[in-house]
Amino acid sequence: MRVVKVLNNSLIMALDEDGQEVILSGKGIGYRKAIGYELKENEIQKIFVLRERTVVRDVIRLAAEVGEEYFNLTKSVISYAVETYHMKLMDHIYLALTDHLAFTEKRLRQNVVIENFYTADLRRFNPEEYDVACYGARLFEEKFGTKLPEGEIGNIAFHFINAQQGGQFEERNREIDEVVGQILNIVRYCMKIASLEEGIAYSRMLTHLRLFVSRLLRGQMTDDDQEDALRRKILEMCPEEYACVRRIGRFIEQKYGEPITGQEELYLTIHLHQLMTEKKKEVK
Repeated sequence: MRVVKVLNNSLIMALDEDGQEVILSGKGIGYRKAIGYELKENEIQKIFVLRERTVVRDVIRLAAEVGEEYFNLTKSVISYAVETYHMKLMDHIYLALTDHLAFTEKRLRQNVVIENFYTADLRRFNPEEYDVACYGARLFEEKFGTKLPEGEIGNIAFHFINAQQGGQFEERNREIDEVVGQILNIVRYCMKIASLEEGIAYSRMLTHLRLFVSRLLRGQMTDDDQEDALRRKILEMCPEEYACVRRIGRFIEQKYGEPITGQEELYLTIHLHQLMTEKKKEVK
């Protein structure tokens, strides 16, 4: 395989024998490697084969923010899902799960836990995806020495539910894609953005929107906590983003007859604010 781009000391992009772009990981694999360098087999520890070009591009961006260990953990969990349950998964799970695991590890170090109120239902109705998430939790604890709370295991299971192709999830995934697309059109209109499909903030918001719509279709939106000063302060600091989220809420209520909760509004506002911050940096 030939080096195309060095992402960091442990991750590189390369071309395989068929001209396919792949992400390779290995201890020191990127150290002092020039473009065009022919890699030896013993230098490669893991191979990430990604067919979606946009996912490859976003993985490159994500590599600048997180360590190689998160990519390896993601690959191990996905391999378990494919080998044990023959799951057919869309490429975006490599990006979404890697980012989720890195962010989760950071939050847990800061003693911040995002509750998940539907883990019991996942365990009952999606036992295979829940088992995959439990496997990931065991690897996470072995690697980082931190035990994942039950709610975080449910969040990982949701990634595998939403990334599956075909089978019982195909029709629901089509509806998720349709509603997410409509929400993104509202964002483009409200925030006056012609093109959204760039950057890590967009990828994170897209992942959140897919999980949000999945929860909506299951009737399992995040419960409202009591109104608190922090939430009010965040919404007051992001008036344009919050106005856009309120418009999204009206669309959801018209389509499904159910208002979105205050907690869901808060999460959407934060993601939209991060997206707008990233977009403003691009203009400079």
